Parts: sequence; C-alpha cells; structure tokens
Amino acid sequence: MEKFILKLAQKFNPQIPFDDYRSALTSQKLDESIVKSIYNKIKPDPKKYNSEILFTASVLLLFSPKSILLSEKVENGICFTIKKNLGINQQSASYRIKVAREVYQVDKVFKAQVDGIVKEVCNE
Repeated sequence: MEKFILKLAQKFNPQIPFDDYRSALTSQKLDESIVKSIYNKIKPDPKKYNSEILFTASVLLLFSPKSILLSEKVENGICFTIKKNLGINQQSASYRIKVAREVYQVDKVFKAQVDGIVKEVCNE
C-alpha cells in the first residue's frame, strides 16, 4: 500500500526529492567496526551527560533509520548491539532507544551532534 501512495505522491509532486528521502530511510548493514568507531568517538558512560543516548541515536540513525526518523520498530539485532556495547539489560536498552527517538526529533542541537557523528564515522 505504501508503495502505491509513494507512486501517487511522486506523480502529483515531481518537484519533491523522493529519492533523497528513500536513501535517508535505507539502513546500512550492521557493521561492528562502525559501531566500535561510534563507541570510541562518544565513549558512552552513565556519568557522562547524554553520552549513552547520543550513542544509541547514532547507531539507530545508521542501522535502523526508520526507527528514529519515523518511530518504527527497531530492526533486528540493533537493540542487542546497543545492549551489548553499553553493558545494560534489555529494558534499559529499550528505554534508551525511546529517549533517543524523542530527543532526536525535538532537540536541534542533539540532532546536529548525532548527524555530525554519523557523517564523521561514514567518512572514515
């Protein structure tokens, strides 16, 4: 159904760059080396303000963009990766994902930080 809505929207709005949106919502394949690179850049710690949420948002944006941009379900393996890297339980990982979504959508400074980290890591 969504494919047909997209086709119709493209037909009546050819000036909108739908391909840019499509590429923004396409997730990368989970790569532990990129996750480690994000981890090393942020160095998340419960005592370091917002660092765990920043790490979570960065991982979501790269490997499950629909979950952070559209509040969709997190793709398989991403929650486990966050849980493993932060050394927390499933419930805590789910909470950080929820908070990362909310903060990313509301806070422009946080969004810029996450976007900058993702851009840096992708360019390495």
